[in-house]
Amino acid sequence: MSKRKKPKKPEISGVKETSKPARLERHVRVTFFLVANTKEHLRAILNVRNYLKAQDFLSENERELPVTGFTHSSFPGPLPQWLSGETVFIGYWWNTREKVIKNLMIEKTVLFVIDFLAFAEEWKTDENIALLKTRILGYYETFQSPQEEIWIVKQDIYRYA
Repeated sequence: MSKRKKPKKPEISGVKETSKPARLERHVRVTFFLVANTKEHLRAILNVRNYLKAQDFLSENERELPVTGFTHSSFPGPLPQWLSGETVFIGYWWNTREKVIKNLMIEKTVLFVIDFLAFAEEWKTDENIALLKTRILGYYETFQSPQEEIWIVKQDIYRYA
């Protein structure tokens, strides 16, 4: 056994210490950027946002995705004026369709961060992400702006509540 003394916690004036233990929760975080260059793109993004918002209002049987919350960057649209604005992110990528020439593509983008319930069966999460991607691509097609690809990133996250 070590003879070292346990260090004392520094006292912070005006802060009451709680004895409530932290609860660990596992979730899956999904992030993606959506192209927001045109009015058609913005309409598709608005539909993606509305689709995600609707998941909370649907009954568990009607809900397609186990969304526990989501965040998106601002974009022009029918939000309350103080929430609406220009897109915050600019995306850069190299178009390599032509093997000889690389074209630097620059686009306005909107970032989405979504938290899903975590399942022991990982394939359920993968199915949910595939469904989300299908919905997103469908919204872009609806507004005559089909996308070749959308990258979605999945991460396990642990939240201390």
